[in-house]
Amino acid sequence: MQLVPYLFESFVLILLILLCRAGYRLQRDARRENEARERQTIMNWPRAAVIIPVAGTDPRIASSLRSILSQSYPAFYTFLVTERADEPAAFLIRDLKKDFPNLLHVTAGQSALCGQKNHNILMGVEAAKAMRPDCYVFCDSTHKAPDDFLFSLLHPIACGEASITTGYHQVVPEEQGLTALAYAASVLIMRLLQSLSAFTQPWGGALAMRRGFFEELDIASHWRKCVVDDCALIPLLSRHKRRVRLVAGALLDTHCREVRKEWWEAWMERQILFPRFCVPVQWFLLGVMLALFFLPPFLCFEDLCLAVRHASFSLALFPLFWLAALFFLVLFLRRFLPVQVAPLQWLAAFFLALITFLRVYLGTIGAHEIAWHGYVYTVEKGGIVLTKSRR
Repeated sequence: MQLVPYLFESFVLILLILLCRAGYRLQRDARRENEARERQTIMNWPRAAVIIPVAGTDPRIASSLRSILSQSYPAFYTFLVTERADEPAAFLIRDLKKDFPNLLHVTAGQSALCGQKNHNILMGVEAAKAMRPDCYVFCDSTHKAPDDFLFSLLHPIACGEASITTGYHQVVPEEQGLTALAYAASVLIMRLLQSLSAFTQPWGGALAMRRGFFEELDIASHWRKCVVDDCALIPLLSRHKRRVRLVAGALLDTHCREVRKEWWEAWMERQILFPRFCVPVQWFLLGVMLALFFLPPFLCFEDLCLAVRHASFSLALFPLFWLAALFFLVLFLRRFLPVQVAPLQWLAAFFLALITFLRVYLGTIGAHEIAWHGYVYTVEKGGIVLTKSRR
């Protein structure tokens, strides 16, 4: 065998080892964050305006919103924002107001030339200005939050250690169908990658920042042009030489039962298209990683065929060792899931996630549009919206 195949095959194992270490580091950091929060006594936690754009008919929305509205954080206001007053999510919010009379429902109207989610968020910010909040917290509407979620996300800001923080989410498959497990595997891979410093970015379900930081970087003007909120912040933060703080303990849960293959692939396509337009370098690096991940199995298969042809056990040693190490490391990643999964199920789900990721990634080459929540956006570099139309 030549040196180049060795390098390709070593790359895959090194990447998996880095992901395993990242999983341990996230668990350790979450424990340390909780211990630090318990040791410190913060008398005046920053007042937070929690802004949640809500759309669609996802059955998880009601329980997810209740988990945010029930937070034990001492000083926060919640603004739930819908596009229209007569959509299903708006009726759900009216029901929630019976139990949470202090929440505010904002009707945003249709956006002019940016992502509808961005427009909803900005209308929430406008409504929150009268409260003079110290911080803005932006959350998705389909993730369930633990009781101390806001404490975790805002603690670095309250201590003066950061101006902007991000959390992430994990998928909790309640029924272990193959697609649901593959969805959980794809989110786990993204979460572990996000914890590596080269990929740490505001992405994954929750984001918090000081109001002064929001105004200093004029984030509102930036979002008015962009297709998405979190990923579009990456080039802006880079220009201003600001870094986002990943809070390991600010972890949301995405509960799911059956996951339709079409829905999962559409979700995955958006996760790839956002960096495709907003951070092309990261999108390109993802493609390189995928190529380097899929090449070694073919090289191993070629070596095994050569070993069989020459009846040489020594030629088969390295490919057999590589395959054993690959399966061991992939199985090791199971311990970072919130549920127990059988080994064979996890292997099948993990490789299904990778194969689907590659197929969807190839489909984004040359893409100029993103379809999302009933709209189609034509987008250029930087995530800037050129045209918007009804789907």
